[in-house]
Amino acid sequence: MASHAQKIVENLTEQEFAELSVDFLIKITNESERGAVLVGGSKIDEYLENLVIKILPVKSKSYQSRLLNYPGPLSSFSGKIELLFAFRIIDEKLYNSLNSLRKIRNDAAHSSKDFSLQKIKNKLDLIYDFEDGFKNAAKELAFKNLIQFKKDNLRKAFIEKGFADQFDYETMWHEKVPDPESNETIQEHLTVWKFSYGLVFLCLKINAIASDYEKQQESPLPDGLAKMAN
Repeated sequence: MASHAQKIVENLTEQEFAELSVDFLIKITNESERGAVLVGGSKIDEYLENLVIKILPVKSKSYQSRLLNYPGPLSSFSGKIELLFAFRIIDEKLYNSLNSLRKIRNDAAHSSKDFSLQKIKNKLDLIYDFEDGFKNAAKELAFKNLIQFKKDNLRKAFIEKGFADQFDYETMWHEKVPDPESNETIQEHLTVWKFSYGLVFLCLKINAIASDYEKQQESPLPDGLAKMAN
């Protein structure tokens, strides 16, 4: 069986990844840093709810509503996480990742202090550490697309002023930002973009688990087990 990591990589070229990326980037990058965490956490909560629904033994809407709507036992973010871990639907690494997001979301929602993603970058990295290699993958993808986004914006600005064919935008960019890795503004924006892509990967991970679970339920039992079940 393909690992969840392989499935996530395979999904990178699919429509869902594109839609999720745009959805997260538009919503999260247009929010305050506190708002970015709340919006992102809410999206992950939706994906967890869909996974929980797939494993519930009773599929009636009234039963689901009783569990998932407030004050039901699975209405909270933590309730869904604990259930999925207790029944071994998610592994310990994903459990820790989701709890890291939950704690940061709680701080963003309930703290009256100034909230800054820059000050908790190490804690954010714990969210992306649900699968080997994806912490770096989120950073690389975020950096690549952030730089391209800024280059495109520079080009559009000059086009709007009627200077479309008079400048070498690539050269201008390198003159303006000779070292993006040490540019303070770039690094601040990168934190938010990395957060966005990290959550996209997290959504795809949860979807991969849901897909695996459905396939297991659809698979016929071996002959011996089938006879015992009958």
